[in-house]
Amino acid sequence: MSKYTITPLTPQPEFDIVYFMEIAGETRIDHELMDEFEPFWDKWAKESIKAYKLENPEGEGSFLLIYLDQSVDDTIEGIWQDSPTHGLLFHALAITMVMSAAQGFVPELSDGNCAPLPRPGDGVLGAFKELDLTWNQEGTINRKYAVLTPYPYSGGCEVCYLSSNCPKSTTRSQ
Repeated sequence: MSKYTITPLTPQPEFDIVYFMEIAGETRIDHELMDEFEPFWDKWAKESIKAYKLENPEGEGSFLLIYLDQSVDDTIEGIWQDSPTHGLLFHALAITMVMSAAQGFVPELSDGNCAPLPRPGDGVLGAFKELDLTWNQEGTINRKYAVLTPYPYSGGCEVCYLSSNCPKSTTRSQ
């Protein structure tokens, strides 16, 4: 079992209203809601988003891990309890932040490409443990807003752990 190196990165998510509306499934967003988003976006970008390069020092495998910390999960859950409509929009805001940050490191994701999820080996699982994260066999970690993807980009569906079940998969038999 090789031990992966964990290198902190500095994410710089940029808010793109068109990208947000695509994720949210909305065609328009009112100004009051945008004003409501701003302090959350600013706080999350400053305090809550984490980004790491996970790299096998033996040369096999390098990954980008980005996630929002537990406080964001809790905040959105509270908003959801008060207003499911608002909760859904804040959910989309968090996804937008994580994916925007990922696009800053992996430009190929900006072209409408998915961020393929690799099957993590022992080294990546060890890195998760060091970062106090837990991998679930369904292909998730114990953060709602997260992305783990090859770094640099090395393909889409053909390298994705979820390709056999993903509705967007181009490799899944129809």
